[in-house]
Amino acid sequence: MSIERALEGVRIVEVATYFPGPLCTQILLGMGAQVTKVSRPGGDPLKELTPLDATYALFNGGKEELELDLRAPEGAARLRELVMEADVLVDGLRPGALERMGLGETALRVANPRLIYCALSAYGRHGPERSRAGHDLDFEALSGMVGATLANGEPAMPGAPLTDMVSGLTAATGILAALLARAKDGQGAILDASMAGASRWLMALWYSVERQRPGARLLTGERAYYRLYRTADGRHLAAATLEPHFWARFCGALERPDLVARQFDADQEAVAHEVAAVVAQRTLAEWQGILAPLDACVSPVLTIAEAAEAAGEISVRLPIRG
Repeated sequence: MSIERALEGVRIVEVATYFPGPLCTQILLGMGAQVTKVSRPGGDPLKELTPLDATYALFNGGKEELELDLRAPEGAARLRELVMEADVLVDGLRPGALERMGLGETALRVANPRLIYCALSAYGRHGPERSRAGHDLDFEALSGMVGATLANGEPAMPGAPLTDMVSGLTAATGILAALLARAKDGQGAILDASMAGASRWLMALWYSVERQRPGARLLTGERAYYRLYRTADGRHLAAATLEPHFWARFCGALERPDLVARQFDADQEAVAHEVAAVVAQRTLAEWQGILAPLDACVSPVLTIAEAAEAAGEISVRLPIRG
């Protein structure tokens, strides 16, 4: 069986908006699950949030969509009916919101013991911040991600909603594990997926480095062999030449073999200054012609338009085939 059919017969109910919850279920839909999206009257606010409304179909295509007023008895009853026949419920509301409507995890799992209830919220179902609101940028600021992303020495916003996307992915991973466990013991589960936790998970590498070697950096532009360089036409090259053999190939392309031995010099800015001076002499297209055959881990920094064209068909389903 292909991965696109792995979840055939699995029924998922999604009560979520914007990106994390819908991304989670879109991943599972791409594996063959049937997804019913339940929105408040008027639908997911993402539909009206220009320019992000253009992404609505990307995150919700292929789902059955229902608009229900869950505060009304008939709306709550309809959701309960859906959940009674479902394998998974993805709850993207604030902790306690469904519970106040009589649709909390305890009541639903009493009625459907095989239900996998995945709560996907800002700060998790427990703790003092459980009711606090938050968006992608909040979590990236609190996790240290923004502080580690620098532009001209100042904190900068990441170029993609990383926490939104990875929290949907981690929730989907947990659901897959719960489905596997249920196949063995027949029991459902309650999953607590936190966006703040997902953002911290993305930064776990740096937490480990900071605790063992305070102030040490490697992948955030402080090293000459792992940073961006401006070309003659105002574009940029991304040099990710971590390994000495890649750095040596890059230096060869620069016609600066003398820089090979200086990869790990203490004064990285001096090395970067030498590299930048050479890179600035040619356009991005010229450098692409020189570097493409070398397999040196040096790539052009593409615009969103260029990257979208290169990507071809756009999908948020997992880029994996079985």
